[in-house]
Amino acid sequence: MENKNYRKDIWLIIFAFATSRIIIGFFGIHLQYRNLFQYWQYLDVETLKYDLLKGVWYDHAQPPLFNILLGIVIKLSGAHAPFVFASIFKLVSLTNALLICIILKRLTNHRYIPIIFSLIYLLSPATLIFECELFYTSFISMLLLISFFFLINIQQKPGWGNSIGFFLSLVVVCLTRSLYHLFWLTLVAVLILYCFRKKRIFNKLLLCSFIAVLVTAGWYLKNYFVFGKFSTSTWIGMNFSRNVFHDNETRDSSRIEAYAPFSKVSVYRSFISGAAEKKYAGLDDRDLLNESKNDSFINANHIGYIEVSEKYMKACKQYIKTHPMAYLQNVIQSCLIFFAPATRYSLTEQQAKKIRAYDIVYSFNLSHFAEGKQQRRVALLISAIPKVIVYMFVFFVFFRQAIKNRFISSWNLFLVLTIAFVFVVSSLLEHYENMRFRYEAEPLFLLLAGQVVGMFLNKKNRIQQPEEQL
Repeated sequence: MENKNYRKDIWLIIFAFATSRIIIGFFGIHLQYRNLFQYWQYLDVETLKYDLLKGVWYDHAQPPLFNILLGIVIKLSGAHAPFVFASIFKLVSLTNALLICIILKRLTNHRYIPIIFSLIYLLSPATLIFECELFYTSFISMLLLISFFFLINIQQKPGWGNSIGFFLSLVVVCLTRSLYHLFWLTLVAVLILYCFRKKRIFNKLLLCSFIAVLVTAGWYLKNYFVFGKFSTSTWIGMNFSRNVFHDNETRDSSRIEAYAPFSKVSVYRSFISGAAEKKYAGLDDRDLLNESKNDSFINANHIGYIEVSEKYMKACKQYIKTHPMAYLQNVIQSCLIFFAPATRYSLTEQQAKKIRAYDIVYSFNLSHFAEGKQQRRVALLISAIPKVIVYMFVFFVFFRQAIKNRFISSWNLFLVLTIAFVFVVSSLLEHYENMRFRYEAEPLFLLLAGQVVGMFLNKKNRIQQPEEQL
């Protein structure tokens, strides 16, 4: 009977996926292939086609793996690339929903919780829209779910396969998205090793974690030796400035904060020396020296942005010293925006308008009614309230039970740590974009929420945990 129900749930998810994607197609929501040409994070398409490895090596702005994926798909599929990308991203959404269902079947004893929470994710307006954005958002969600899946497998099959699968997924996350820093990977490794310190699998996990940190740090070291920056992205100063100087306009044109971050590099000529352009000339001129890419879009991988970002970071630090409360106010706003509907993300809002009514009802996205900056801001903050309440309730119940039982499983520790890391870092460094960061990690929250709901419905006094037999 259990296997029959399992198959029924899988087929229901597939049916809901196919039906919903056909319906949104009639609303005009399709893959935005132009993202490949205009997004700052991507190399010039000519580089992706013909000089992929060299372009990735000299990319100081982003981790390498997503550009590598883009380049491989373009090379292999040619003129069919739009269709291939659309298929890949839809399959990623389907995979995420199936993983949520499979994992919750392992973690709860309730018949309907896995399918309900899978459909909550699969039919979300944010999922429908982000899978049509040629970006790594849903891809990161999939990697986090895969890592979680391997981590719970370690409990029952403590072998090399699950240990490698867990840490390999984390490495791919770190080398795809700069938000997931080497520090995050190291912290996860330390906590997981602590959880398994008395288990037979400890030595396997120790070796896998060491290799994972070493491989990830290798790319940081590459950037340090090539560009003098121990990071996977040199944009941190520009990203930070969007939060620090939000609502704090500077009219003094002699100060770099008077100019919008990520403007064309020519805007910053009076602030940079130009020495880097001479130093790196002849290595990868298309990506490091051209102001534009794909003829008309900003080339944010220009070597001059390294110095520009340094100038922004210096200005940010000075401003925080003199105006700490202004920065704190912006951080508080960012904390609330974190819980706003992900469909309000600036680069997807036009798509969201095509399913406006559904988005209002499902996501409580009141910004559809707003006109003007101030109204949008108020609507956005009000729209964030339901998720704030849900998150607070779920975490309150979870930690109350954890304290009562004096126990947190290794996978739930990983889950809580990752959500907390994304929340803190995005709130401190980003503004008006971190609702997308929350959405990336939201499948992990759904796993936690499913366990909490299961606890209530099963009338047990603690969150269900599989047997630990190591």
